[in-house]
Amino acid sequence: PGDWLPALRRLAAHLQISINTVRSAYQKLEADGLVETRHGAGTRVLAQDAASLSAIAAAARSHTVGIILPSFANPFYHPLLDGVEEVAREDGTMLFVCNTRDDPDQAWRYFAQLSAKHVDGIIVVSQDPSGFQMSHAQGQNAATPLLPIIAVDWPTATGCAVTMDLEDAGYQATRHLLEHGHRRVGLITFDREPANVAPVHAGYRRAVRERGGVEDPALIARVPAFDMAAGRVGAEHLLALAQPPTAIFTIADTLALGVLAALKAAGLRVPADIALASFNDISTAALLDPPLTSVVAPAYEMGVRAMRMLQAQIAGWPLNVMQVVLPVTLKVRASCGPHG
Repeated sequence: PGDWLPALRRLAAHLQISINTVRSAYQKLEADGLVETRHGAGTRVLAQDAASLSAIAAAARSHTVGIILPSFANPFYHPLLDGVEEVAREDGTMLFVCNTRDDPDQAWRYFAQLSAKHVDGIIVVSQDPSGFQMSHAQGQNAATPLLPIIAVDWPTATGCAVTMDLEDAGYQATRHLLEHGHRRVGLITFDREPANVAPVHAGYRRAVRERGGVEDPALIARVPAFDMAAGRVGAEHLLALAQPPTAIFTIADTLALGVLAALKAAGLRVPADIALASFNDISTAALLDPPLTSVVAPAYEMGVRAMRMLQAQIAGWPLNVMQVVLPVTLKVRASCGPHG
């Protein structure tokens, strides 16, 4: 406090930038109450108290963004993070990536920590953002803008969101199996129906009804996780039925990996004895034996769109579209048998 800043022309020459750029910077500092300009004398640094500095820090851009993920282990999130990072790199934004390990309480703790560090915005992936949005809105004063929050992979989210056509994913995979002549198509899915799982179930049921499949609740195996171990448990449950399915659809490729292990242990061949289709199309799907038919989730594009939307929110630009739903496509490989 009390120091004089360099003259405009001197600083512009030292930094080799336009004098107008320096003038704009000084005007911004003065508008924030950090300096005072006296005509004919120059620009002097003003004294500040802790409260005013905290208020300025909260209002200024930090060029940091938080991402709250449910898991690092699920390969689905890797290309999504790549998409976010690709866009963030363009303007030098640093990412704080938080892994909740599917723990809602940990998600709340991360949200509180990210907010306290004055991140410019937060991307919430595969979990309900409404509690965060409501809590943050209630805790803000009228003079401070709300922290932008973008929901990804949560179809029921209000506000800004990026998701994919989850019902069509379940429909396309199940329909493909039914078109191969299978009538008893098993489903291995999560034991709960969160917002990003229920539409996949709806797509499965719609395909079974439209294509003349058997609607049997016993053909739905519900498992507590999305990993290989859960997939193996689900497959063993279906194989133990008096009338086991002749085809299986899993709602995640990581579950399909466990299914393949269970089928091999049971002496069954894919697709000769049982067909298999899945969802996500992770990078290893094409390398399996046989290569896995899977619905492609546009994870990378979801990351790009979410970060672009967040940038617009941070900058205060108007958004023509608040919610983006990306299409999915079926990648046909060998795990369902010969096809035309």
